Amino acid sequence: MPQAHAATQSQSSTLQQLQLESEQLSKHLVAQKAVIASLERRVGRSLEALDVHLQSLVSVRQAVPVWYHHLYAMQNEVNSLCDLISDTMLLQKLEAGKVEVKLEPLTLEPLLVGVSRHLLDPKDGSPTRLMCEIEAALPPTLADQELMEAVLTDLLARGLKYSDAASPVILGASRRADRVVLHITAQRFAPIGNRDFATEIVLCCRRIEVQRGEVTCQQRADGLQIVTIALHLAS
Repeated sequence: MPQAHAATQSQSSTLQQLQLESEQLSKHLVAQKAVIASLERRVGRSLEALDVHLQSLVSVRQAVPVWYHHLYAMQNEVNSLCDLISDTMLLQKLEAGKVEVKLEPLTLEPLLVGVSRHLLDPKDGSPTRLMCEIEAALPPTLADQELMEAVLTDLLARGLKYSDAASPVILGASRRADRVVLHITAQRFAPIGNRDFATEIVLCCRRIEVQRGEVTCQQRADGLQIVTIALHLAS
């Protein structure tokens, strides 16, 4: 009887493990489908825009400044597609475990200064919109400096680009128990009304997850969005 009971418990544990893995795979599949659907829509829109500008150039004789307008618009679409393809390739490498992740003790203050310094003193004369709320004497975290720099640079750039011109963006960092928590607060991180940015969102999350960190996105009651990144302390 004891052996039969033990066998039943083992089978139950194995079944629960399989169910958990199945749920995780299902969630992963849903996320992948969202990324693929987003890519299809965005590539399709860019190709359609390129076609419109090309047709304008080849079918109508226009003044030189108008030609420049269409060529400039085409260049923007090409650059956007190149960035999208690059992000997609990096995401696939991260998913396949083909990106080397160098986890080491990282002092965050120099990194935070590096990604924010030029935004605190805009060279084009525009008003400063970035606010920093960084706690003094943060302990070292276990992280990959290159990946962290890429995540913070991207989030800050998106917050400033897609939020209203008068809306500030906040970069914060503080210690909470056994973690260092970074947060970027902005009005929005994508074009208003445009939800086809699944690739960038998933890429941001994966860059943090491969460092054993956690990332969450929340909509605050005041309408602002906040991205929170929690990193383990370096032992």
